Amino acid sequence: MKDHRDRRARLQLIEYMFAGYSWQEAVAQSQLNISRATAYRLRQMACDEEKAKRAFLDDRHGHPSRLTQPAQAWLTAFCTPNPQVASSQVQTELKTQFGIEVSVSQINRVRAKLGVSRQPSGSVLAASKKN
Repeated sequence: MKDHRDRRARLQLIEYMFAGYSWQEAVAQSQLNISRATAYRLRQMACDEEKAKRAFLDDRHGHPSRLTQPAQAWLTAFCTPNPQVASSQVQTELKTQFGIEVSVSQINRVRAKLGVSRQPSGSVLAASKKN
């Protein structure tokens, strides 16, 4: 997993706060530029097993590094012959094929970058030309 630039600093902040340091000392040691409320929110999230992933920046939905080169190659191969396929269907296929969860907006951005954006069907295209 790629290490997010703030991940180590957040881990250090939480470690210091659990060790009994004040939030100001923990923020200074971790070199994060965050408020008191954010420091305590991160500490609280670290205590909750379900929210800990967000505190540590793990498993972020739609993170750009999710669409690795093999996933992008698959996306191109999948969308080129089927330009009308909906991004929600692509999202489901990515989950099935690669076990990754990517937001539809991220899929749309990558599709546009790769030149395989969704093309409107013939009836929608004809209706827009009439207006």
